[in-house]
Amino acid sequence: MPIGRAKVAIFGLLTLAGLPWSESGQAPATTHRIGERRVSLFAKDGAVFVHGRVNGSRTTLLIDTGAVLTTFSSRLVPPQKASSRITMNMAQGSVEAFRLPVEFTLGESEVRDEHCSFHRDAIVGDFQFGAADGVVGLDVLSSFKSVTIDFKNSVLILREK
Repeated sequence: MPIGRAKVAIFGLLTLAGLPWSESGQAPATTHRIGERRVSLFAKDGAVFVHGRVNGSRTTLLIDTGAVLTTFSSRLVPPQKASSRITMNMAQGSVEAFRLPVEFTLGESEVRDEHCSFHRDAIVGDFQFGAADGVVGLDVLSSFKSVTIDFKNSVLILREK
């Protein structure tokens, strides 16, 4: 009965080949388009977060399409220049802050298309962001052609201009 066993083996292979990747025990293939960055994200309590680095320190950042400026906690980025002092008027009152150059990366992966690095001025102050140490605002997000939050695949897709 060698023919019967061969048929069973072929049927088994065809069955496995027809399954989606996740059901066969392997991760789904992600398609990267040219000029596109895919950064892992996670949602918690109705907010979207990414892991990253700020001035070399690992951290969690909140993605906020309603925030005009990218902002970091002074716990994460200690203010160094008193001459860059500004006052931020917020719902709970005024907060003293600083505009400082900051190096930061969205995403922790070393794969080029799975992180995005920046060096730009940001607002640093005694801010509370809940589970995050900073907020990525429209000043960063608008530098891309499009920004897509893919909740199903837990990825932030940043398409370059």
